[in-house]
Amino acid sequence: MPFIKVESHIPNTSLGLWKIEEDEYYFLERVKLYDNEWVQLGKVIHPKKRLEWLSSRLCLKHLLDIKDTSRIESLRMDSGKPYLSNQSYNISYSHSLEYSAAIASQAHEVGVDIEYLKRKRNIRTRFLFMDDEELDWFEENPTFENFILIWSAKESLYKIVGRGFGFKEHIHIRPDSSQLECNGILPAYVKTSEYYQEFQVHFEVREEVALTYTYLPQLQQVESPNAIVALSGN
Repeated sequence: MPFIKVESHIPNTSLGLWKIEEDEYYFLERVKLYDNEWVQLGKVIHPKKRLEWLSSRLCLKHLLDIKDTSRIESLRMDSGKPYLSNQSYNISYSHSLEYSAAIASQAHEVGVDIEYLKRKRNIRTRFLFMDDEELDWFEENPTFENFILIWSAKESLYKIVGRGFGFKEHIHIRPDSSQLECNGILPAYVKTSEYYQEFQVHFEVREEVALTYTYLPQLQQVESPNAIVALSGN
């Protein structure tokens, strides 16, 4: 079974991965899609992206231990955030080539990101999303894993705060050690002229993937500023 349960370090929160080894028919047989979800899937053209999309939904289904005959509909807010139709859990998805991830919590707003480490990246793009302090830290610790972790941590935070928060301008990571281990916590904060919130971003580096996930310490409404949009989301 390609579903991989991951120990979550956030209370009352479940986390899992899916290693994608199956074809689309496998997922369609096991993921009960609602009309709205068929519309969402219909907008995904690339076969690999369709597998990523479907596997993340099946990952969540296994995570919540939902029977094959039933499944809660997954919808999207105008901001792009996913949510369950019965609002039983706060959820977040991510996918990156060979893997997808899902997180669910009844206690917190959550965000997750997964990055496939074998995917080629241009480290020069760090100037597009790292602030001055992050760039200084990276220059002292210029590993590919550190580059990915800073990006991934910002992705996880972006999935909580939403559109209107810029990766470089508003979302800030502050590693507190020069040499990061295979797992740990990245202190972070999100700041605008109207909003400030500190976060802890949990991370885990495996053989093929880097995984980050975080939560909003107190469930609250995040007001998006009139600012630059971030670089991506999934």
